[in-house]
Amino acid sequence: MGDNFEFDKIVLVIALGIFVFIFSDNFGNLFYRPVFEPEKRGFEIEVAENNNMSESASKDLPETLDMHTIMANADAKLGEDVFKKCAVCHTAEKGRVNKVGPNLCGIVNAITAHKSDFAYSAAMLARAQQNLKWDYEILYRYLYAPKKFVPGTKMAFAGTKKDEERANLIAYLRTLSDSPPKLPQ
Repeated sequence: MGDNFEFDKIVLVIALGIFVFIFSDNFGNLFYRPVFEPEKRGFEIEVAENNNMSESASKDLPETLDMHTIMANADAKLGEDVFKKCAVCHTAEKGRVNKVGPNLCGIVNAITAHKSDFAYSAAMLARAQQNLKWDYEILYRYLYAPKKFVPGTKMAFAGTKKDEERANLIAYLRTLSDSPPKLPQ
């Protein structure tokens, strides 16, 4: 009879352990209720929309640029190598579909947001409404720091800080046209 009582104690301890294990989560919730969902998701970042070219131009570049000298020394062949960075998001051949970014064939001297088959950001559409063109200087400034030059652009590229690379890239982009525009005078 004594052995039976020992067996009962062992079963009772095991049952009590299982009970505590199963209900410990509910027992803890009596004292502490964690909040898993925030009341408001995310946070708002205020960005000033500024589509004026002169005000949005990069502060790191001079106010006036001698695009004739810059483009006279540019090499389109070297620009084709620089374009490999751009090819992740853009196509360049005529008739090719857009990728994440629009096809850049004929971009030099084209009006901003001129591709009807691409969903541009509101900032680019606002520039297009002003009939602003991608001339040599605008491209040069934009490629230096796209998000500084056109706040609100969807383009995630940080920019090309090397002057020669930017000039070479623009020289290459110039060749992507049936009738390449004249170099700046």
